[in-house]
Amino acid sequence: MGGRWNVGGVLSMSEIPAEFAEFAKQKQQQLVVNVLSSSAAGVVLANLAALVAGDASLAVLGQILQTQVPLIALTAVVSFLAAFVKR
Repeated sequence: MGGRWNVGGVLSMSEIPAEFAEFAKQKQQQLVVNVLSSSAAGVVLANLAALVAGDASLAVLGQILQTQVPLIALTAVVSFLAAFVKR
């Protein structure tokens, strides 16, 4: 197999045939949305579960959200840059 798995191989996104360029861009956008929505949903559901289980108060959940929301925003920026900025 040599070196790293699939770097420059058939599944590599480094060279996309012209006829698949629009499809690949749409899939990259879809992946960004999926990652961000999954992380946001995970944050919300975990906090709701902690509240229902009695493991957290509203004050603690507020502090957690103050920490997690900027991380989700940072993930959004990095995902956008990774998917849409040409190298």
